[in-house]
Amino acid sequence: MSPRSPRTTRVSESLAKRIKRQISTGKLTPGEKLPAEREMARLYGTSRVSVREAYRSLEELGLLIIRRGADGGAFIAELGHDAVQRSLSLVLRLGRTSHEELTEARLLIEPPIARLAARRARPEDIEKLRGVLVRQEAALARKGHFRPHSLLFHRTVAECARNLPLMTLMNSLSDLTLEIVSVIDTPRPVKEGICRFHRAIFEAIEQHDEDAAHRLMLQHIGTVQDGIGEMLAQQLHEGVTSNGKKAKGISEPRPKKAAPAGQSSTVSTCS
Repeated sequence: MSPRSPRTTRVSESLAKRIKRQISTGKLTPGEKLPAEREMARLYGTSRVSVREAYRSLEELGLLIIRRGADGGAFIAELGHDAVQRSLSLVLRLGRTSHEELTEARLLIEPPIARLAARRARPEDIEKLRGVLVRQEAALARKGHFRPHSLLFHRTVAECARNLPLMTLMNSLSDLTLEIVSVIDTPRPVKEGICRFHRAIFEAIEQHDEDAAHRLMLQHIGTVQDGIGEMLAQQLHEGVTSNGKKAKGISEPRPKKAAPAGQSSTVSTCS
């Protein structure tokens, strides 16, 4: 493939910026078809190569859908945060984000998200979060696939916060966390501790107790990340890879939950 000329690059970037601006202002709406390359080149006094490069760059960003065939063309995509999330996840992976950096990010981001979730969660949000938790507890009880439910709980808490930038950050961090923990065989006591924390966090959000949701999430993330760090260090020390050999158990303490006056403090388990 021959390299693009600097002029072609500049023109295509300018055209892509123009289209992005029209999408952001609502002049171009999802499903709308853009002019064919030849017509767009005529409209803007440029070449078809520049138009093609502009369309291609917008497709990579998830802003356009390019369809082939008689009914094909360039169409404005349904706008969402998936493309941004994929880009952010890629940046984090290529940057070789360390466990320590991931821990710092999660501690800074997730407790405030839990606080917002407790403040803003609607009845339908709470029911969705309850369903995720119930499925996670059921997966643990039947010794099923636990990890996807666990990460989905954190994603759903972020949805309850109703803040798109925070939700996008949370999902990208979840993607990276999944990659890191995929090489770890999590012991059952740790899974049980995770479920207890999730049950306590859910109850705080259900009761719209912002302080409790923040405190529990802070304690939960700190404990989980410490456990992951210990297991990774142990596997590195023992030369363990993802060949099925189990890391020795690292227990996770029960979340501390303030009890109402006159009542003892209890936290549901998943077993």
